[in-house]
Amino acid sequence: MQIPPPKTFGNQAPKPRIVQYRNKRYSVRLEPIYWQTLEVLAERQRLRLGRFVAELAERYDGPNFSSYLRVFCMLEGEQALARETLGPTHHGLLDVVTNCPNPGLILSRYRTVIAYNSAFGEWLGPADVAVIGAELTTLVQIRTRRSLSEVWQDLVNGREAKSEAKLLYVAPGRVNAAQATILALRSQTYQEFYAVMWLSLQAKRPSLSGNLPVPPSRASLDE
Repeated sequence: MQIPPPKTFGNQAPKPRIVQYRNKRYSVRLEPIYWQTLEVLAERQRLRLGRFVAELAERYDGPNFSSYLRVFCMLEGEQALARETLGPTHHGLLDVVTNCPNPGLILSRYRTVIAYNSAFGEWLGPADVAVIGAELTTLVQIRTRRSLSEVWQDLVNGREAKSEAKLLYVAPGRVNAAQATILALRSQTYQEFYAVMWLSLQAKRPSLSGNLPVPPSRASLDE
């Protein structure tokens, strides 16, 4: 039985708060549920709320910090759900992926990245790109034996357990290629779907920029 959502959620009107850390003041306007989430996340890291918000502010470079905090809370909630869903039945796969030396990431049913490891970050290389929360095809070019949408639907609906793919990441001065395996993960308890993607690295193509070797002169060939 599906319970319909309530028409209201109590007093959830946005509330402004000023948090301070190291003589810096941050004025933020958020709904109470987001303030509660930030307080819980700060407590888990044994930080005061002011310092926690300040560290997030240092990461962010954009026009609307409040929106960034809302998205951050939602992504943290997605990771918590994945940890709860995958932990008991897949032996803490979220932790396995993040600590694995091979490049890997975990995707939601919408192909958004909810976790990745440092090896995947190294494969991408230095780039000013947000990975967590990004849709997969906005990060890399991906080729599958059929259209990605068809393959993904088969994984989500249980018609396939895994699929092979070729990944290509193009950035100024370099092109990185990899063979990837996508494994479907479903929880009967939570009726939720996730996928883990492992990369098998190929050699990086060298940059075309820089000095090219000069062909030998005809005189040197005749010597």
